[in-house]
Amino acid sequence: MAVCDKDKDQDELGKLLADVKRTIRENDLFIRHLKEEASGSDETETEEESDNDVGMDDGGYEEL
Repeated sequence: MAVCDKDKDQDELGKLLADVKRTIRENDLFIRHLKEEASGSDETETEEESDNDVGMDDGGYEEL
């Protein structure tokens, strides 16, 4: 019976390891996607920041 428990534990560990590897791959893809979005939107953010600075001159309140 001890052999069956070892096999069961190995199966559970194998499933857990596969799940961890899948999660790591998904997170890696997600991070890559975020980096691509960030690099593509850097130019837009720079222009928006310049526009926001103009709205800050009226008593410290930002126009929404």
